[in-house]
Amino acid sequence: MATVAIAVLLAVAMAAGSSSPATAATDRSLKLFFTHTGERATITFKRDGKFDARGLVQINRFLRDWRKNEPANIDPRLLDLVWEVYQRSGSNNYIHIVSAYRSPATNKMLRGRSRDSGVAKNSQHTLGKAMDFYIPGVKLAKLRSLAMQMQVGGVGYYPASGSPFVHLDVGNVRAWPRMTRKELARIFPDGKTMHLPSDGRPLPGYDLAVADYRRRVGAKSIEIASSAGDKDSSFAPASSNRSSLLTAMLPTERSRAEDALDLQTNRQTMVGEARSEFTDLSALAIPVPVARPTSEMEIPRVEVASLGPSTDRTQIESFRPSAILDLPEPVALIALFRITAADRDADEEADGQETLMTWALSGPDTSTGLTAPLMSARLFAIRTTQIAP
Repeated sequence: MATVAIAVLLAVAMAAGSSSPATAATDRSLKLFFTHTGERATITFKRDGKFDARGLVQINRFLRDWRKNEPANIDPRLLDLVWEVYQRSGSNNYIHIVSAYRSPATNKMLRGRSRDSGVAKNSQHTLGKAMDFYIPGVKLAKLRSLAMQMQVGGVGYYPASGSPFVHLDVGNVRAWPRMTRKELARIFPDGKTMHLPSDGRPLPGYDLAVADYRRRVGAKSIEIASSAGDKDSSFAPASSNRSSLLTAMLPTERSRAEDALDLQTNRQTMVGEARSEFTDLSALAIPVPVARPTSEMEIPRVEVASLGPSTDRTQIESFRPSAILDLPEPVALIALFRITAADRDADEEADGQETLMTWALSGPDTSTGLTAPLMSARLFAIRTTQIAP
């Protein structure tokens, strides 16, 4: 009996050890908040280990293209991937979604806004295979590290965006921007990763990571890194002359520094081509001017349209001052009259003062009719008679 009991316990232990949290039949829900619409919901997309049709319909409606109000067709694998990252983050907050599904028309519009908009032509968002999000209370760098540790799909890091977020998709295994070798080693201490550092040299466990990837997804369905320049695009075919799997798995997203290097290289090539086409002017047959003529060329006389100087000059007489007229001094001047006190009339003096006062107090347009005093007239007549010869 004891032997049978031990065997039963061992069988139960083996059965329990064979199952993992990833394969166990569990319900999976996502707490979502769409930043553009303000909608908030907790949606269960998986029940008893199987995708729930009703939950998927709700998510497709929730993650619609809010600009066109066009429902999405989200890849269920993306929901599993986001759920795994959310569980590892240890957060209970809502997942704040910045972007999910984008219709082709919306994607084209966003690409046309700016050359450096970061929107891929064949974006995973148009296929419902990508999501841009952040979780309040969880550092963005931590979300990126957790997503890269999954080694499934692409991981984009946008800390300087208006709303900083992490891009996650189920396309090719890649990450941008690339981490330094030291930063990547912190996430993968054993070096077992398919992600490449910024120097392009894989970590020591790269081959083991590739083998594990083959085991997980199958050798025939392995996705080769895209050679396209778009970071969240993975539709460009791989080159047929790649000699090794390492070369085939190299990420091909390009940084601004690499683009600048190519631009500088192209400029140098163009300068070199321009130099190769340089022509030595000394070897050209340039006509030599003839010898200078011995005689000067006769310049025809130019007649100017002018009346010319006048021949009929008017004789101008010299200035001569006119004769000074000796005019006699007038004898009848009022200033020369000598008026004594006996010649004054008190009444006339009073009348004169009254007249002057009336004139002084009158308005500007009033005529006072001033006349010479009678005394002056009388004295003028008397003095004239006396002075005249």
